[in-house]
Amino acid sequence: MRALALLAAIAVAPAPVAAGQDAGASHNLLLKAQLAGDWFLISRSNLASRNNFEDQFLAYTGASLGYQPTPRLSLRAGYRRAWFRFTDDWQPEDRAMLEVYFADHVDSFRITNRFRVELRRFDWRDNDLRLRNEITVEAPWALTPLELKPYLEEEVFYSTNAGQFEANWLGAGLAWRPLDGVKLKLGYRWNRFRAGDDWNNRNLLVTGINLFF
Repeated sequence: MRALALLAAIAVAPAPVAAGQDAGASHNLLLKAQLAGDWFLISRSNLASRNNFEDQFLAYTGASLGYQPTPRLSLRAGYRRAWFRFTDDWQPEDRAMLEVYFADHVDSFRITNRFRVELRRFDWRDNDLRLRNEITVEAPWALTPLELKPYLEEEVFYSTNAGQFEANWLGAGLAWRPLDGVKLKLGYRWNRFRAGDDWNNRNLLVTGINLFF
């Protein structure tokens, strides 16, 4: 399919030279529990590093209440508490979130799109309203006896207060479902982000554990 071919071409292309290059990791945990009827709870937690894996600078955890009106569409509302460490101290952020999540299959490819509105409140900088959109394509091919599934994903971040895009995440990797209700991910992400008036790059090792109850 053309969309997958285009994403693959972008993912394997070398990153352009920018003002800065860095490496780090992003470790993710997702928990999803089904409630009565079409309602569910979903929680995401993360720990991220930079400066060639030496500096743990971002962590967050939170939860959302979701409603599934159709098999392909769900609506979520939640809260996230995040911490950033740019000096010796961790600086907090309170984040209210609204999400629309769509998932479907096209020619056996699983395609998801998540649109999120984030109201971000800080004690140490101006508050912000941020928009995020993530598209993921998972191929149907089962690689190796473990039946690993390759995926591509991209997420863009837009600050309404600044009136500009502030980050783009482009990644690829493998997903493994060893058991019912368990999904593991290992991949690479090119994180291109705005730092002041400049754009920097960070190359990330990404791991994910998704548990469904």
